[in-house]
Amino acid sequence: MTTQSLEIQLAKFEHLIDGSDPALTLSAIANAWPRQVVLSTSFSFEDQVITHLVASNLIPIDLFTIDTGRLFAETYSTWTATLEKYKVPITAYYPDAQALQQFVVANGPNAFYESVDHRKNCCHIRKVEPLQRALRNRKVWITGIRAAHSPNRQTMPQIEWDEANE
Repeated sequence: MTTQSLEIQLAKFEHLIDGSDPALTLSAIANAWPRQVVLSTSFSFEDQVITHLVASNLIPIDLFTIDTGRLFAETYSTWTATLEKYKVPITAYYPDAQALQQFVVANGPNAFYESVDHRKNCCHIRKVEPLQRALRNRKVWITGIRAAHSPNRQTMPQIEWDEANE
């Protein structure tokens, strides 16, 4: 897809993101792509806000998370509390057990600290491949990002095309 055709495609959807009422925006997106919208949650503050909007307003958006196998205990506690509070299913995607086992046997459990290549391989096994499964057959992926996390996030558009997961 060329940059110009990408901009034309995204412009068609900009009217759904007006910012005045996030719940209405989420509802409009869910209505535009029925059963094709997913929210990925890491249980961070920004994801919890979106989860609250989706669950409290009964917006038909499916939720998922990626359990890398290396999450903090607090993440699991927040996950459990979220399930208890909102009573909405959150589908968990896990790394492929065989690929992860082979990586750890060959490189050790903390190999991602040792080299960029190990970090990239580990990330692909624990995050990228499960994300690809989670997004399969979906049209829209919603995720919360916080501008304070990195300088490039301060200028992120509210909607963009994800070529890696189309």
